Amino acid sequence: MSFRLQRLTGLVQRYRVDRRLPPPVARLYRDTARRRFGEIFERAVQRISYRSQGTDGPAQSAYLGTQRIATAGPLQLSMFDLGREVATAVSAALDAAGVKHFAVDRTGAGIEFGVELDDRQAAAEALGHLDELGWHARWAGGRRAGIMPTIALPTNRHVQHSREWVVFRAHAWANRVVGLESGAKISFWDMGTSGQLEKVGIRGQERFDPRCPETVEVIGGRPYPGRTAFPVGVNLEHVAEPIDIVYTWVDGADPDWQRVFRDTAAAMGRSIDEAALDPARYHSRDELKYSLRSVWAYCGWVRQIWIVTAGQRPEWLGEDPRIRIVNHAEILPASALPTFNSHAIEAALHHIDGLAEKFVYFNDDMLVARSLRPETFFTANGLLQLFQSGARPPGVEDERTLADDTGALRGRELLHKNFGRVVTAKPYHSPYPLSRSAMYEIEERFAGVVRSTQHSRFRAASDLSIAASFAQHYALATGRAVLGDIANEYVNVESGRLGWHLDRIRLDGKIDTYCINETHRDGANYPDREQQIASFFDDMLPIAAPWEL
Repeated sequence: MSFRLQRLTGLVQRYRVDRRLPPPVARLYRDTARRRFGEIFERAVQRISYRSQGTDGPAQSAYLGTQRIATAGPLQLSMFDLGREVATAVSAALDAAGVKHFAVDRTGAGIEFGVELDDRQAAAEALGHLDELGWHARWAGGRRAGIMPTIALPTNRHVQHSREWVVFRAHAWANRVVGLESGAKISFWDMGTSGQLEKVGIRGQERFDPRCPETVEVIGGRPYPGRTAFPVGVNLEHVAEPIDIVYTWVDGADPDWQRVFRDTAAAMGRSIDEAALDPARYHSRDELKYSLRSVWAYCGWVRQIWIVTAGQRPEWLGEDPRIRIVNHAEILPASALPTFNSHAIEAALHHIDGLAEKFVYFNDDMLVARSLRPETFFTANGLLQLFQSGARPPGVEDERTLADDTGALRGRELLHKNFGRVVTAKPYHSPYPLSRSAMYEIEERFAGVVRSTQHSRFRAASDLSIAASFAQHYALATGRAVLGDIANEYVNVESGRLGWHLDRIRLDGKIDTYCINETHRDGANYPDREQQIASFFDDMLPIAAPWEL
C-alpha cells in the first residue's frame, strides 16, 4: 500500500471513530481553501486592472491587494529601518510646514504621531509634499478606507474627514507591495467634554491634558517631537536591551565534512543508518539563506547575528559587520571535537565571545513570516517567552525514541529532581528565546550532564537538549521566563499535506514564524516536492539580503 493511500485510509478510519476530521486537519483545509479562493479572485481583479491600465499604469508598480500602485522600487531596507526612515521623513515634512505633532507610540515597525484636529488640513498639505515615487497614504474613517498617493492628500474629501492616516513608502516585494506595515500612523486629537485632548474615533482613556510640556523622544536612536503624556522613548512596556540571534548550521554537502563525519562515525562504531545520523538532518535547501533574508526583512532591531559552524562558510555569504561566523572550536573544548551533534553545540552557545545576554536561537530551517517586535520573544522586563506546542513528550522510551525526545526527557528528569515539577508539553519548533546567564548557571549547576552532552559527538539518549528545551524550562522554573504565545506553523517535508501548509503560510498574513523540517530521508528523489519548496521560498523571500554575494 502506498504511503498516500495509507494516510488516506487512516484519515477515513479516524473519521469513522471521531465522526469528524481531526480539528487541525479540518482547519488547515478550511482556512487554506478559503484563502486560495481569495487569491484566485484577487489575481483575476489584478489582470483586469492591468489590462485596463495597460502601459499607462504606474511605473515600477506592484499590487497591494487588488490595487496596483507605484513603488519606490525593490525593498532595500529592513521593515524596521524603513519604519524609521518613513517616520523621520513624515516628521520633517510636518516640521517644515509648522504643524505641531508628537510621538504617541510605536506601531509594529512604524511610529504613531498625534496631530490636533484643527491642523488636519495643514498636515495633509504638508504631507502632500512627499511627492516622490512610492509615497502613499491609507486613510480610515468609519467602515471605509482607501489608499492614494500622498500628493492627493490636500484635495481628497475622504481624507478631510478621516480619523487616521498611515503614511508609507511602497516598495516592491516581487509583484507585491510592502511598506504599509512600516508606515507612520497619524492620529488626530480633539478637545473633548473632559477638558482634555481626546483621540478622534476612540474617545476613551486615550486623552491627555493640553498643558503637557513638549519633549524630545528618542526612538530607535532617532529624535522625534513628543509630549510628557507619551514617554515613548523610555516606555517600560518596550524591550530596551540589545538582542542577538544565533544560528547553528553545517554544510552537509562539503566533501571534507562528509569524510570526517564518516571516519568519526566508523571510529566510534556508529552506523550512518541510525536515526541520529540520518542524512535528512544535513540536507540543504539553502534554508539558512532564506532564514537570514527573513530576519533581515522582519527583525531589523537585532543587534548581531552569529552563525555557529564547523569551520565552514556559506558560499553566498559576503562580509558584513552584522554577521559573524563562529567556529565550534571557539565555544567547545578540543576534546569534544569534531562534533556532529546539535545537542553538544547547543550546550555551548553561551560561550560565544561578545554574545548579548538576551538572544534568540534559530535552527536554519526556522524563518520569520512577518514584521515582529522584540516583545514577541521577551517581555519588557527581560523575561523569556516560552512557546509551548501542546504536543506531549513520549510516556515511554525505547530504542526507537527520537533523540529530540530523549533530550527533552533528560530535561524533565532534571526538572523533577530539582524542582519537583515538570512541563507537560514540548516547546514549539520555533525560534527559542534564551538567557546567556541562565545557560552559564545550568552549566555550573548540572556540570556532569552538560559536560557529557558537550562531549557527545553524535546524538545519544543521554544527551540533554539545552538550548531547544531545558534552558527555557529552567528559566520558567527559576522565574526568568513566562508562558508566551506565537503564531507558528510547523511543516514536515514528508507530509502529504505539504502544499496546503505552504499555502497557509504564504496566504495567511498572521503567522509569525514557521519551520520547514525534514526528519527522515529515504534516499528517494522527489523533484516535485523540492521544486514546490524552492518556489515557496522564492515567492516568500524574493529579495536578497545585503550580505548575499
